[in-house]
Amino acid sequence: MVPSMKQAGEPDETGQQSGFECQREEMSRKNVLYPFVFFILLPSLSSTETMPDSLSNYFPEINDDLTKVTWAHGVNSREKLQRELNGSAMMIEADVVLGTLIGDRSQQLIPIMAHPPENTSDLSLEMFIVMFLDSQAAKGMKLDFKSREAFSASENILEEHLINTSYQFEYPIWLNADIIRGPVNSKKEPVDPDFFLSACVTKFPIAMPSVGWTTEYGNGIDTGSYTPEIISDMTEALNRNLVVKPVTFAVRAGLAAQSYDALTNLIGSSVPGTTLTIWCSSPNDVTDMVLLRKLIDDIGVDKVYLDLPPDMMEALKSSAGNLIGKCALIAATTLLALGKYGLQQ
Repeated sequence: MVPSMKQAGEPDETGQQSGFECQREEMSRKNVLYPFVFFILLPSLSSTETMPDSLSNYFPEINDDLTKVTWAHGVNSREKLQRELNGSAMMIEADVVLGTLIGDRSQQLIPIMAHPPENTSDLSLEMFIVMFLDSQAAKGMKLDFKSREAFSASENILEEHLINTSYQFEYPIWLNADIIRGPVNSKKEPVDPDFFLSACVTKFPIAMPSVGWTTEYGNGIDTGSYTPEIISDMTEALNRNLVVKPVTFAVRAGLAAQSYDALTNLIGSSVPGTTLTIWCSSPNDVTDMVLLRKLIDDIGVDKVYLDLPPDMMEALKSSAGNLIGKCALIAATTLLALGKYGLQQ
């Protein structure tokens, strides 16, 4: 009679698990606890000389509170760029698509600053960078690439003006793309993750990779979250492309508020210096501000950027009071219950 195969972790005749089985079970438990780790020890690729600086180093006045970083969003025209270069925002964000430059008779497709579905602009990517450099403004730039084609066409421009140049710049550069299909069953096409990340690692090591998920939210959709599955898709892409430096994960506010466990686990198990950038660009997004406030507070303001409209920032400040009020109410209720219990003894 052929003996049956013993399952992993099943005790033997003595009631004891084998050393190998105990080890495998322990590894399995660790994988459950830390499914999102993408910290790879590769000394040859982790030179601090190529690591992007934290914005706390560039803007010491924020005292390591990244939620105090201010943003100018959608700076996609010459007039708006000039205004923001002279304004108070610390970071200037602009969108990059393939399109045509207004006034260019050739109608050649080049990287321009515009947000889909727009495909014309009076500001090209090259003009944006030159104006930025010439201004010598003490600000950072975040370039949001809306397609693989837009990023591919931008690489030579980025290398020429930001890498292969004698210009000594000391400002933060972020390169952003939505590289993974995300919630809620998003049908938007992400930027190819391997194409984007490999370029960030090999060509633009001084830039901070800002990576996100495509999303389908608002306009009647108010329930959804960043699930462990789509977060795993992201961290697998980072591992696959040997991303050993910190990144910032761009997450949509309404969805982030519903993703406490997944996002706290993600940041807690990632490379030191990794952050969240919580964003919202639509007034139709339903966001639980109390839950969002709790997420920010528990992850820590030294690990969370807020790129939110002014009204949401005000609501978030108010929610801090609501959260404190709820905690105080719970504490008071508990003390009252304990008091009643004591009187009954």
